[in-house]
Amino acid sequence: MKGFVTRVLIVGVVCGGVLATGPIGRAAAGDDAEQAALQADRSLLAALGKADKAATGKLLDANFVWTDVDGKSLKKAEVLANLPSFATDNQNDTNVQTHFYGQLETVIGAHHNARFLRIWVKRPAGWRAFVALDTPIAPKAAPASVERAAGQGDCENPCRTVPYKPTTAMDKAILASWQKTKMDEWHPNAADWPTHIADEFLIINNTTMRNKPERVAIANKQQETGVGAPGDPITAMEIHDFGDNAAVMISHNVPYRGGKPYYNARVWVLRDGRWQLALSQQSIIQSAAAVPPVAAK
Repeated sequence: MKGFVTRVLIVGVVCGGVLATGPIGRAAAGDDAEQAALQADRSLLAALGKADKAATGKLLDANFVWTDVDGKSLKKAEVLANLPSFATDNQNDTNVQTHFYGQLETVIGAHHNARFLRIWVKRPAGWRAFVALDTPIAPKAAPASVERAAGQGDCENPCRTVPYKPTTAMDKAILASWQKTKMDEWHPNAADWPTHIADEFLIINNTTMRNKPERVAIANKQQETGVGAPGDPITAMEIHDFGDNAAVMISHNVPYRGGKPYYNARVWVLRDGRWQLALSQQSIIQSAAAVPPVAAK
């Protein structure tokens, strides 16, 4: 199994174009596929800098969705109709990192006091932007969502059932791996949980950003106390496959302890014979009404 490739880039907008430094880290400089994905991202930023609707449209997937810092989601036609907003949002990227998964590339970083994610996917006609997602950066550190949700309660959805029926063996395996992480969080199992999580894992939401070691530390603490966290119920889910080793899981969730629903994009990679969660990023849907808790603590 080909390993993932990590790049760290410093990106700035110059006269409507894009200036990028050379890669740092475990990059495979001769990887033509990855270079094509990175060039597509640069081309998108350049097109947005010029307010070029035609060029932008060619780089957006037919199923493209942009979710902004307020959790509002716009499809491709809506994005093109509101191009100035999308162009303004995708300026002044900093702390950019990329990960390559064969037919899928992630670009993450920060801009406008938000953490952004752009997911690129390989289509027959070339690389296309599939997801753009913004999550506001919290003004101060806060407990992780799995810590805030800790306490008593059942976990029917999502631990046992979800409103989604996978139709391929690949999607069934991805869903099973994800539900196992939810079981491991509900009934804390700090030894098994990391086996479903990629080394480069990040979880990004409106209150925190955590990497794998930080989440493992939380899992160990919850296992020691014997108090886990039921998962946030799913109201809608879909999984999109890219090649045989990468996928994007999109879901809408409601907080178990009550609050506004959120949009969630997850990236999955097949590595060492196991489906592993590489990235989970959320954005609270601010226009939605808060939902009551599933159960009190």
